[in-house]
Amino acid sequence: MRSRTSGFDALVLLSLFSWIAVAKAQTLNFGIDAGVGETDNVTLAHADKTSQTIAVTDIGFGYLEKSQRLDVDALGKFSYLDFLQNAYHNELVGRFDGDANLALVPQRLTWALQEDFGQAAIDPFTPTTPNNLENINYVATGPDLHLRFGGASFVDASARVAETHYEKSPFDNTRGIGSLAWGFKLSALSSVSINVGSERVLFANTALNPDFDITNAFVRYELQGARTDLTADLGDAIVRESGRSTSGVLGKFGLSRTLSATARVTLTLGRDSTDASASFAGIQPGAAGGVSAASAPDISGSYSRIYGSAGWEYRRNRTTLALSGNWEKDEYAGHSELNHTLTTGEVRIQRQLREAFTVQVTGRLYKTDYGHVNLPEADGSPETQTSSLGAALNWHHGRALEVKLAVEHTGYTTSPYATGYRENRVFLTVGYHPTGTGQVPAPTSAR
Repeated sequence: MRSRTSGFDALVLLSLFSWIAVAKAQTLNFGIDAGVGETDNVTLAHADKTSQTIAVTDIGFGYLEKSQRLDVDALGKFSYLDFLQNAYHNELVGRFDGDANLALVPQRLTWALQEDFGQAAIDPFTPTTPNNLENINYVATGPDLHLRFGGASFVDASARVAETHYEKSPFDNTRGIGSLAWGFKLSALSSVSINVGSERVLFANTALNPDFDITNAFVRYELQGARTDLTADLGDAIVRESGRSTSGVLGKFGLSRTLSATARVTLTLGRDSTDASASFAGIQPGAAGGVSAASAPDISGSYSRIYGSAGWEYRRNRTTLALSGNWEKDEYAGHSELNHTLTTGEVRIQRQLREAFTVQVTGRLYKTDYGHVNLPEADGSPETQTSSLGAALNWHHGRALEVKLAVEHTGYTTSPYATGYRENRVFLTVGYHPTGTGQVPAPTSAR
């Protein structure tokens, strides 16, 4: 197995959360699966495909705890892959996202800890084989202060120190983050506030990566109702990097609405300034569930993004249907050749056929267009597109035993050179899921 030291901190935090979870097991969901699979194109080659048998061990867990002193929300999904014909070294892949808040003074002062660990591609125009993946680990910690004055006025302040480690890319950095909000409660469900924040990013390798800072100021309106949650931000962000200062509109509109007892819709629109490390830490899963390897970091510096996403979920006793879509445009000041748009779409359909059988179908589409790049001897700008279609049949026995047969077809194309690959995978696993709830998303055995 390859050494990936960036995962050490994540595994330490995972162990900590697991220890807490065991102490209060009623809030823990977990499962472990082991089995074998076959791929017809292990190297993801355009031609001369190579098949491979893969032994896999999956572990997934979700933990949610809310109490007066401790608030924990953690999700981990890991797969250990053993390539039996030695196409690659054995691999441990997966993602962990954990947030913990410890109340030092209940409702007044808390200490926060956040960790996000996973993989990202290195070259955006190369298939994501184990040779084109690296581990990224993001850790942030610091205090949150909440002050209330009378029945309406409030002040919230927070400070964070964060560190990001890249296994291979020279983008390791440390950052300081601070924010301050002053506002009023308009009602029991709504509030308005004035917010200011600052973020300073310092790189370990300053010869390749200039330090930068982002300052923002905005007005926020929040509504938390019985069926509707709404957030609206509007303000300005200033980025200072390499002696250059740029400003732009900062805005966000977020809406979550429970349509009925079985359906829920979400919508997000916005514009802000960010960077590759913060973007990695903030990845959200789509309708298909789970988080695949993140996109390759194009540059270590900041960039502005305009984005929009929408999601819809319908859930009944035996049927679940989920749809999600996302569009994002990233622009890099001084590096227009890196500007690109990203479009994604996901769908998941799940149906309990009988008491012991569940079938699930998932589909994913990812498309990236580098519209400002002119390739030599080519007509057009580079574009990549990845699509996948998967299906799984689960057989449940008793309260813990689960047998799963999963198949997946993946297609990848790059243009204008019209290269890419096709791959088919099938896995058969036997699992132990003592909680029997099925709420932990499937681990990442299919990358």
